[in-house]
Amino acid sequence: MILQSLITLYDRLYKEQHEDSENEGAKIPPLGFSMEKLGFCINIDRNGNLIGNPEDIRGEKSAQSYKYRLSEVPYSNHVNVRSNNSSTTPNFMVDRADYIFGMSGASRKNVHQNSFRELIDEVCGNSQDEGVLAVKSFLRKWDPSKSTSLPYWQEICGKDGKWVAFKLEGDRGLVHERPEVQKLWENFVGRKEYRRGISLIDGLTHPIQNKYAQFSFGAGASLVSFNKAAYESYGKSRGENAPISVEAEFKSSTALKYLFRSETQCLRIGDATTVFWTEKKTPVEPFLGKIINHPRSEDGIESVQKFLEAAKKGFLPNAKDGEVKFYILGLALNQGRLALRFWYVCSVEELMRRLGNHFKHLEIDKSSERDIEYPGVWDLLKETARETKDISPVLGGALMRAILTGAPYPMSLYHGVMGRIGADGRINYLRASILKAVLERNFNKEIRMPLDTKNLETAYLLGRLFAVLEKAQQDALGNINTTIRDSFFSAAASTPGSVFPRLLQLSQHHIKKAEYGLISDKRIGEIMENIKGFPPLMDLKDQGLFAIAYYQQRNENYRKKETATEGENNEQAD
Repeated sequence: MILQSLITLYDRLYKEQHEDSENEGAKIPPLGFSMEKLGFCINIDRNGNLIGNPEDIRGEKSAQSYKYRLSEVPYSNHVNVRSNNSSTTPNFMVDRADYIFGMSGASRKNVHQNSFRELIDEVCGNSQDEGVLAVKSFLRKWDPSKSTSLPYWQEICGKDGKWVAFKLEGDRGLVHERPEVQKLWENFVGRKEYRRGISLIDGLTHPIQNKYAQFSFGAGASLVSFNKAAYESYGKSRGENAPISVEAEFKSSTALKYLFRSETQCLRIGDATTVFWTEKKTPVEPFLGKIINHPRSEDGIESVQKFLEAAKKGFLPNAKDGEVKFYILGLALNQGRLALRFWYVCSVEELMRRLGNHFKHLEIDKSSERDIEYPGVWDLLKETARETKDISPVLGGALMRAILTGAPYPMSLYHGVMGRIGADGRINYLRASILKAVLERNFNKEIRMPLDTKNLETAYLLGRLFAVLEKAQQDALGNINTTIRDSFFSAAASTPGSVFPRLLQLSQHHIKKAEYGLISDKRIGEIMENIKGFPPLMDLKDQGLFAIAYYQQRNENYRKKETATEGENNEQAD
């Protein structure tokens, strides 16, 4: 199902690309080619002599990476040019530094240059193309020992160096982009012979691909692989255990590569990478990434808010898109292969409804204008650990599953937030949102906004009471560094019977000292009327309700203070 859906995506994108010649977004290559990032190019004359120094074509560098130039390169993985020796697999006319210069970053000579030259000879034969002749001449003349003295050498060999290409003097494009060179490669791909067999994709007989493409996860990982004999059966090896046709492997792996490099259809959360697409082009397709990872630009925030407001009300940007299928694939690296985290297929309408429900569960009154109305997954995950490196690597995938399927939220999300509250005593907007969402979805709790004075659950009343007691202390002592929240919050939430009698006794001193102590005394009395007693213990569910009530009552306290201040200012103005 996954591979078939990726093949359908390739066909859709390839068709869209050729129907719209001005569309620069898709960049879907034909069989035997791949869109790859170029880091450097070597300028050579027609005699194969190096002109100047290698040219850095990586583009601008952002905080995380360079803005690489993408190029349609001949890609050997699709034709298994060296199937008997996977450690030496050259590409045609463009490759890594060790294949082109014959020297690796570790200064090992003649690493792969011979195989690179042999492939060019095999593909080009007696071709008289100027670009081909110049590259052949360069490879004959080049002394690998000179490589280490080249400018940028360590960068060329490093992880940011990517692929190195040739450029012929006087040409605007690169050698591998010359029409004659591309035709030579297409002819070579067409001549390649494969074992024929029944493909698992459609049940028909096709040329079978021996090895599925690898992707840039760590040292490279494959979606379909058999890397140990123990995983093989009936005397079959490698791709024979899950036979996929050459065309099907190419289309599915190319579509997956396209998704991995997309800025709008690929998310990395924890150890999982999530890609998503629709069976046909819709305005909804690029929005999921913006929704899951809260945008930072004003334009992005505004567009997402409009989209989600429609989702919460059950409206679609285009009603006819409702039945279109939406595909969501979550992958993670696991011992050299891609592990499936999740795979969901639903209609656009179902997805909109689930997203709307998710944000309804998260919805709670803000404590400031800076609070994010539609927090992204990463915003939520950061509230579970002191540092991002300590966030559980599997929690992101579990949270995504809950959002996309409507399943209960992972309890580790709830426990993580409660742990942070216990450690630092902070109950902010996002933490309160998470607790509310879990209690509503997982335990069918009804939590109203902004403050539910009619909620008579003991845990809720105690949370409100704690906020009022803290306010009484602040009114009496002013802006102090440490309040009862810092000293008693965790104990009050978990063992109220041992803490609240002491806090109530302490509050009498604060009430007497504060200018408006009678107001606090009245609020305490109103809440205490409905409390039948202080339980010795409260479970985690009730502790979460306690924290939410504290958050809401604290917001209410400050709202009343601001209203009172505004009234005093108006009276003075009169």
